[in-house]
This record gives sequence, C-alpha cells and structure tokens, in this order.
Amino acid sequence: MTAGAPPEVLQPGGWFLSMDTSGKEGSVALARGEPGERMEILAKTDLAEELEHASLLVPTISDLLSEVGADPGDLNGIVVGSGPGSFTGVRVGAATAKGMAWALGVPLWGFSSLAGAAAGTEEEPLRPRLILFDARGDRVYAAAYRVARGSLETLMPPRATTVGDVLDGLIPPGAVLMGDGTVRHRDLLEGAGNPILSPPAGRPSGTGLLRLLSFHPPAEPIEDLSRWEPDYLRESGAERMWKTTEGWKGR
Repeated sequence: MTAGAPPEVLQPGGWFLSMDTSGKEGSVALARGEPGERMEILAKTDLAEELEHASLLVPTISDLLSEVGADPGDLNGIVVGSGPGSFTGVRVGAATAKGMAWALGVPLWGFSSLAGAAAGTEEEPLRPRLILFDARGDRVYAAAYRVARGSLETLMPPRATTVGDVLDGLIPPGAVLMGDGTVRHRDLLEGAGNPILSPPAGRPSGTGLLRLLSFHPPAEPIEDLSRWEPDYLRESGAERMWKTTEGWKGR
C-alpha cells in the first residue's frame, strides 16, 4: 500500500465507524456490513456541544467501540462528513477521521454532511428533501436529494446561498425542508408552503453517512489521504478578513 492510499481489499462483514462534527450536534456511529450492502447500526451517540467537539470526539469514539467490545484495530473503514458547516467542526472531524484512517491503514470515505443529513432522516421518505444548514445571517448551505430504494439522487448539489435565493426557486416541487437553517428562518420559509421537519430531522448524521456507504453501487473511498480536504463551500471569516485587510493589499 502506498502512502495515503487505501487498501485494495476490504474484509467482508467489517466494522465501519462514521463521524460528523459539522454542526452544533456532532454524531458518531458504528456499524457492521460491507460497502454497497446493508449496514447494521450497532451503536450511535451524539456530541451535544459544538465548542467541545475537539475534546470529546476521540473519547466518544473509544467509548462507542468499547460498548460493542471492539477496538480501533477492528475497524475496516471510516466514514466522515466532509462539510459544509462549522469550519472548526468540519476540521475536527476531517482531521480525526483522516488521522485514524492513516494510522490504521483502512479506507476513508468522505460524504457531504448535507447528504448524510438527508439519508439519516426517516420521516417523509417519499418526498424530495431540501437540507438547509445555518451559515449565519441570511446565508445557508443548501442541497436537495431524493432518497429511495437504497440510492441517493442529487437534485441540487451543495451550495452556499441565501434564504432569499432558496425562496426564489431552489425548492424542488413537493420537497420537505429540514436542517437547522429552517429553525433560524422558519417564518420566511413557511411562506413557501412546503412542510418543514423540526430537528433532529436534517441534522448531520453518523447513521446517515453509514447508510450512504450501504447504497449501491458502493462509493469509492478517498484515493489519496494526503491530498484530501473537506468541502467548506466558502472561506472562513478569518480568511475573508485576512484578504480584505492584509492578504491582498497592493496586489
């Protein structure tokens, strides 16, 4: 195996760990199965405080493995929510998953946190799902999916946008809305006439990530861990400030 590359062969009926810390509530789950086939969720838990994701994630993973009598060396693969969401939270999850995959020599899959939220919600299974993550102010991270028959259809790929743009034509016909972006902007969104599911529907979901891994055809793992980065969709506030104050002066 070359540095940064996943193993070529997966053990059948293996253990798979998932994590998503892109939102205020983090999510970790453990399953047994094979990519492209049904995943049996064996344990799952939430991280309640966004500011504590960095300190709680690794101990939570350890506790979850102990709960089912496993240890990190038993893992056959890791799945991580690759954003968008909280910049700090996305970095914490990505760095932890990447480091574990590298150290254990197991493959890593990265799925959009928006897609994981869609796949992890069981309500209204026949409707298209518009996921809205709060991005502060009038901005949201948005994506639309249809989840059915062991597959995910992307109706609108992830994007950073505004609530105004969402209302101006980004809502698929018949869609149900969910995610913490619907909480902040509920008064505006209710005017569209689409049903809105309250949290926990639409939250970043470790269970949803494992469900995505179970869909057929199976997704390919990340080819080169050393070059992979999560998908923030836009620059952090610190990066934007640097460009406007120091970074691009005189250029």
